[in-house]
Amino acid sequence: MEIELRKWGNSIGFRIPRKIAESFGVDEHSIIELTESEDALIITKKKNPSTLDELLDSIPNDFQYPDDVHDFVESKPLGQEII
Repeated sequence: MEIELRKWGNSIGFRIPRKIAESFGVDEHSIIELTESEDALIITKKKNPSTLDELLDSIPNDFQYPDDVHDFVESKPLGQEII
């Protein structure tokens, strides 16, 4: 399929046909990543940001803070901190 490029401000843009967007699972709120290859542009759909629960679930059970952060994380409040 050939798609014509168009000027968009100081950039060049193109439209993704609806059928391709639907089959690829993208819409106007999707984030994509462009990667340059020798003679190609690779378009990759970025995953939606993880939820807090997904991020917390991804922390391994044996996780330990690095030495330079451990003292701060394990310290008790010293002033008027709200916890």
